[in-house]
Amino acid sequence: MKKIFLTLALALSFNAFAQDDIRFNIGEREFSYNPDTLKFYEGSITLSTEEVQALFPDYEIILISKFDKEKKYKMKNSLFGSKKILLLNNDVRTFHNFFVYPTSSRNEFKEFKNGEIKSLITIYGKKNVRLKHQGGDEFEIVVK
Repeated sequence: MKKIFLTLALALSFNAFAQDDIRFNIGEREFSYNPDTLKFYEGSITLSTEEVQALFPDYEIILISKFDKEKKYKMKNSLFGSKKILLLNNDVRTFHNFFVYPTSSRNEFKEFKNGEIKSLITIYGKKNVRLKHQGGDEFEIVVK
């Protein structure tokens, strides 16, 4: 009995930390997004950068590997302009409990109602945007 209880408790604790994929449809195709890996999937196949770009043509894709060793990415934007950015992970790193700051830069995706694609970001003017963890780890898009 103790073994069954311990096994059940262990299984539930792993599920508490696992974040479910967000599923959405575009046309007749079903896709998913994993907020811990910042990756998109069709079935169990990871989508390439080109395939993701085709799904989100209005967004400029920034790969995680393009950030420098200080975890900064530098880009230009006009003072009154805005840019739509999609962060895409092409590395083995995970982003569990990371959030985009400022919150006004977080975008909503109209195709689904439960969950958010934290990779979708709008940069307003010359305001920097951070993908930040509560523990202090962060990636920053520095706007000039």
